[in-house]
Amino acid sequence: MPEKKENEEEIIIETETKGEDGNKFSETIENLKKNKNVDSVLEYARNNTKDTIAFILLIVGILWMLGQPFNGGVLIGLVVGFYFSRELIGYVRDFNSYLEEQGLAKTVILGGGALALFFLAPGIFIGVAVMAALKYLLKSE
Repeated sequence: MPEKKENEEEIIIETETKGEDGNKFSETIENLKKNKNVDSVLEYARNNTKDTIAFILLIVGILWMLGQPFNGGVLIGLVVGFYFSRELIGYVRDFNSYLEEQGLAKTVILGGGALALFFLAPGIFIGVAVMAALKYLLKSE
């Protein structure tokens, strides 16, 4: 009979511990709901859906790059291309004036640096090029 009491006491202790953890979790959730910083982040996310999705995709792309660098790079490149396609297209259109302004040496060094970065992370460049081409062809914005 004493063995049953020990088992019963263990069961009671386990259920009390589980109950306390559940309460702590509920309290944590309630504290997060009342937190002004969390509320302001959620309000920003509601008002700026496009930017919020871009932030999430950028984070996913960075994490994805840890396991599959090319695929993560493509995702990052698509996001960057979405936001900076106008500037990139303008740079390509005005390349001759940039060449004249900066000089041949700086332009060749910039091209060499861009080529080296392309070898390191081709997915980013491909993603940027695809998104910039799509936005140029669709003439969005």
